[in-house]
Amino acid sequence: MNGQVTVDQKRSLKQLPKIDPRAIIPALGLILVVLMFQILSGGRVLTSINLRAILNDVFPIMVGATAFVFLLSQGNLDFSIGSAMAVCASVAAIAAGISPILALPVGILVGACIGAINGFSHAVLKVNAFIATLAMQFILSGVVLLILRGGVMAVPFSMLGWNTLGLRLTVLFTILIAGYLVFQFTAYGKYCRALGSCIEAARQTGINIFLIKFIPFVIMGATVGLLSFFSLIRTAVASSHTGGDLLMGVLNAVLLGGIPIAGGATSRFRAVIIGSLTITFLNNGMILMGMTPNTRQLLQGLVFLAAIAITFDRKNAKTIK
Repeated sequence: MNGQVTVDQKRSLKQLPKIDPRAIIPALGLILVVLMFQILSGGRVLTSINLRAILNDVFPIMVGATAFVFLLSQGNLDFSIGSAMAVCASVAAIAAGISPILALPVGILVGACIGAINGFSHAVLKVNAFIATLAMQFILSGVVLLILRGGVMAVPFSMLGWNTLGLRLTVLFTILIAGYLVFQFTAYGKYCRALGSCIEAARQTGINIFLIKFIPFVIMGATVGLLSFFSLIRTAVASSHTGGDLLMGVLNAVLLGGIPIAGGATSRFRAVIIGSLTITFLNNGMILMGMTPNTRQLLQGLVFLAAIAITFDRKNAKTIK
């Protein structure tokens, strides 16, 4: 009888779902960061005023990460998003001078066009995404200087009234819900993860590789254009420094959230939320502690290396596509 119970217990244990440490570590990391800075700052992290500041800071990171997850799940990166945001903001500022209403559609359209160029370079010309977007970053950095002539461009101050908490929350939750549903429950989201796992196997199943590769770059570009609009209504100016921290924030977010740098089947949308909150609380906590920008940049670099080390799948190591 006792032996029978032992056998049943073993069978029950075998049926329990296995817990992937990479799924737990990101959530534990977020909790640790919040608790650590809450203690070190004397309780200033979770005050209402600071949480409002965190919401403003997490908005561009979380929105950008929602689009970036479709790229990274394929094992692709887009290093041009910071410079693309500066170009979108500059062109949108020019459009706002004609009519403030034009700023949003113009910014999104310019961003989508930039993304389409990146997607064409990678999906059609077969240029490595790393190289294609890095080259685009240099090109766009020069373009924004030509547009702004080394200065800044202001928008009508009436646009500052559009920067409301309600608008940001509405846009944020709409994008998060849409991104989650598409990434986790549609065929397109599954195809993105399939390309990250094994592109040749995905090709053999009849997947349209061109579209699967091309679309995320366009989505990323359009999202950057949207973020450029929110940057304008928050700061009222476009400059060459607009979007300067976007790439590091978004990339750190998805990696800290647990998505492998090579993408693949283990990519989960929860990484967008967990990672974005982690990097935002981390940056906010360092500011509350009085750390200098150089020190914060150094620590962000170390966090980036740590995130890659934790999420990198050594069993399926491969070059970034």
